[in-house]
Amino acid sequence: MIVDTSGLTVPFAILCIVDLFGIFPIVVLPGPVIKCGWLGIPLAISVFTIQVYTAILLGKCWIIAEEIQPNIVKKSRYPYAALAELIFGDKVKNIVTVMLDVAVFGACIPNLLIASYNLHILGIKLSKDSFDVSLCIWLIVIGIILCPPLWLGSPKDMKWIASSSVFFVGSVSVLTWISMYDTQREIYEPIPEPSWNSVALAYGLLAFQFDVHPLVLTIQMDMVNKRKLPLAIICAFLITCSLFLITTTIGYVRFGSLLSSNLLDQLSNSYILNVNITLVTVQICLSTAVSTTALFQHIEHFLKIPKEFNRRRCVLRSCIVMSAVTLGEAVPRFDLLMGLVGALLTGPLMFLLPPLFYIKIRSLRRLKIKKSEGVCYRTFPNAKPTPIVGFKRLILLVFIIFAGTLATILSTVSGIRDTIIYAKFTPSCIMKLFE
Repeated sequence: MIVDTSGLTVPFAILCIVDLFGIFPIVVLPGPVIKCGWLGIPLAISVFTIQVYTAILLGKCWIIAEEIQPNIVKKSRYPYAALAELIFGDKVKNIVTVMLDVAVFGACIPNLLIASYNLHILGIKLSKDSFDVSLCIWLIVIGIILCPPLWLGSPKDMKWIASSSVFFVGSVSVLTWISMYDTQREIYEPIPEPSWNSVALAYGLLAFQFDVHPLVLTIQMDMVNKRKLPLAIICAFLITCSLFLITTTIGYVRFGSLLSSNLLDQLSNSYILNVNITLVTVQICLSTAVSTTALFQHIEHFLKIPKEFNRRRCVLRSCIVMSAVTLGEAVPRFDLLMGLVGALLTGPLMFLLPPLFYIKIRSLRRLKIKKSEGVCYRTFPNAKPTPIVGFKRLILLVFIIFAGTLATILSTVSGIRDTIIYAKFTPSCIMKLFE
């Protein structure tokens, strides 16, 4: 196994994953989870547990893949797709590639929308309604400002970004808790009974926000010791989930089901809140720079753009960001988009593919090759004897696949329906141009 002494240590890998989660677990998730009633916290814990487990499975799959086929390290710019190619062939690789690219690209659009919305609100508050720049304008400004940080290479080139971003996450959490306690609410709405719509939206948001799978292998490629990825994943989840649970508990006590999908909107105006909104916006921009590297590296490999910093990389990444801005102008509401992307794309990447990869690669000792004369087998010379998955673990993996597939189908249908309904009475920026 190749060890990159210039790569990420475990602490920096943890920072990269926490940065990937960002501030959404603090300012977006508590409201939808609380609206699920008594089912909210068990739903969140279940999704967290499965995501940690399947992300660790992916990391283990790569370690086994290096033992089976050492030259797979040459495909480190698109590791998830490389695993799919090794285990299931080119067709599955192409499907996985499209899913990953769309998932990462779709994930950056809500980031841009929320950052633009925050600047829109902040400008109004600080100027006392005299500086009312449209969210649509701010979206373009954010896209332009975001381009230079995105010109950097892979996560190991962005250590300072990840470190700064995690500092902002901690600061936002503390400032949010203070503002929630300082906000006086005359009305408290009790926690409702779980409904299908609330559970489906919460599941999609949870799957979207805590899905590290598109980037986790990219982080592993940059680690000094790739076998320590599980430690980084567990620690990062513990940090972010703790912040999320504290915020949700405070929201439950102070607001009940009145808490919306952006709790900053419901906090009293204050200097602390203005600073908080600013930090949230900066953190979103920094997090986007790290989270989109998997998409950029794959496209750059496809276009044969060198790994070293160059003009073609800058042009390509800037064009992709501007494409995201254009689509963002057409989206009426960020939480529905997050729920839809989380349900449709991250479900398979989280629930379906990692268990299938693990089951197959554990039993992969010989690769079948069809020839015109018949069928022969090629043994991987460097493959170590790996036992087939045990019966208990196999049952667990099959359950995850079944439950994830069902949840993906149901929540996707709900997300599409809610998006269509909401879009009927909430025009997007592009729709406003034709009014």
